[in-house]
Amino acid sequence: MTSTRRLFLGAFTAGAVTVAAGAGTASAAEAGSQAEEDVTFAGEVKAQSFRTEAGATSTFRTTSTATTSKLHAVTVVQDGVAGNGVALNVVSQNPDDSAMYLSGTEKARGTLKIAHRGYTDASDGGAAAVSIYLETTGVTDASGGTAAQGILVTHTTGATKGNLITLRNNAVDDFVVKGTGAVGIGVPIGATPRGRVEIAQRDSAIGLLMQANSDSASRLVELRDRAGVAKVRVLNSGTLAAHNAQFGVAGAESYGGGDGVVGIRNATTPPTTNPSNGGVLFVEAGALKWRGSAGSVTVIAPA
Repeated sequence: MTSTRRLFLGAFTAGAVTVAAGAGTASAAEAGSQAEEDVTFAGEVKAQSFRTEAGATSTFRTTSTATTSKLHAVTVVQDGVAGNGVALNVVSQNPDDSAMYLSGTEKARGTLKIAHRGYTDASDGGAAAVSIYLETTGVTDASGGTAAQGILVTHTTGATKGNLITLRNNAVDDFVVKGTGAVGIGVPIGATPRGRVEIAQRDSAIGLLMQANSDSASRLVELRDRAGVAKVRVLNSGTLAAHNAQFGVAGAESYGGGDGVVGIRNATTPPTTNPSNGGVLFVEAGALKWRGSAGSVTVIAPA
């Protein structure tokens, strides 16, 4: 017999609920097709399925206090140890709204907390704490893909003051995107990146590695000015091509009005010892000089 009622199951309340009950379990009111008030069952309630059909939003509700511990509104348990059955499957056919809303008012917890219980033998190498699968309706091959975003973080009431993304696994912020959009890689926990991107090198590791592909026309690096004009390029061959080049960082750039030239500043400290291999090219008081491995200093061009 099928009965319609508000159902209270231990720690949660549902709205108008249709329960498929076994023979002999319905009350007299149910037999007369009369809806009852809230019903409390002292023990476990089992049914093959139930559904809510009330006009109002159906709820599963509990009340936590400072003295209660883990009083969850809903606990979903999948006791199977094999197969593909999940503990909770949420499906929506509505293209005009999200499949699920999640909101919280936490102060020191995540609105959503996911704990993957791993294996010490690393047999869970193919698992993930979060897995996002993007598919396109009606497409069964690689001929097309959805235009949906994989992960979107945005705001409606002003930019966040906290981090947009924090990945922390080695006592540092391995990868962090601050609320300003600045990116830090391997920076101290809570540190503010000193540039739009800051990479903190680790011991015995390359700070930034880029390997060329087989396309000789590609560029490993290209830096452009605010007008979009390329000023510095590192070609796949390793060749450095620059609009102008300046050696020495103290003071403003000075190229004498030239374009496609190399500038060398006066040496802050001219070389005083002999280089062990080759020589040193430097400028002193505007004169271009060369110090060789034998210690001879030659003026190549006067000031």
